[in-house]
Amino acid sequence: MPKAKKSQKSQLLNSERPLDGRVGVVTGAGSGLGRAISLFMIEAGATVVGLDVDREALDATSAGQPPGCYLPVYCDVTDEESVEKAFESAAASTAGIDYLVNAAGIAPAYPLEDFPLDAWQKTLDINLTGYFLCAREAVRLLKKQGRGGSIVNITSKSGLEASKSNSAYNATKAGEIHLMRGWAMELGGDGIRVNCVAPGNVFKGSKIWNEEYIKACAKKKGIKPEEVIDHYTAQSPLGKEIEPEDVASAVVYLLSDAARRITGQVLVVDGGQVMVR
Repeated sequence: MPKAKKSQKSQLLNSERPLDGRVGVVTGAGSGLGRAISLFMIEAGATVVGLDVDREALDATSAGQPPGCYLPVYCDVTDEESVEKAFESAAASTAGIDYLVNAAGIAPAYPLEDFPLDAWQKTLDINLTGYFLCAREAVRLLKKQGRGGSIVNITSKSGLEASKSNSAYNATKAGEIHLMRGWAMELGGDGIRVNCVAPGNVFKGSKIWNEEYIKACAKKKGIKPEEVIDHYTAQSPLGKEIEPEDVASAVVYLLSDAARRITGQVLVVDGGQVMVR
């Protein structure tokens, strides 16, 4: 007997492998949220082309994955030629791409009067120019393929409500949201959806929440470094630390057909922190 065809409803509610057979490009894929998102996408059935400037981190992530599921590609997202070559490699290594997740980012923390210009510029280069360059290349491919697609920008709760002594991060994370909204309007006619996930404070596996950054946050909050995680966690109604997997599952949802009518939106994964601040 032939297999019964899945109904549209059952296809949309398929929670086991909602990205089955799809290909996604993830930036910052060697570590932190980029890595967690990549691994979650693979579990959801996707092949991931992981872009990162850290070759060792890419190789380490790739080593633990089934053959062909994670394709590591060196890429400096601030360099136009590097991005172009990375997407050429992605297209050549797969049957085309379906998704882009912009996750590469940095967050130097200084009071305004002490903020170094080079740190400001580097943040803009990675967090804004990097998102722009990667989205531009992805859209060129997606339009050429003619089958639609989905883009998710990883922004932050700081893009919705500014955080203290974080000028460059605040500006770029707010900018990523506005880029997304403009792209959603521009690309909807091509079947390309564009959304943001705005995480709260994600400490585990993060390069942003390094020892120096935690010390800087402790100083501006007037607390000890060892109190920082508990301090931020206590600010949300749920009172639970945000895990990388919490953010990754939100990304997979927005990429999947379950979110097929969602575009131009910000999904906040912060335990309600922004709501009560």
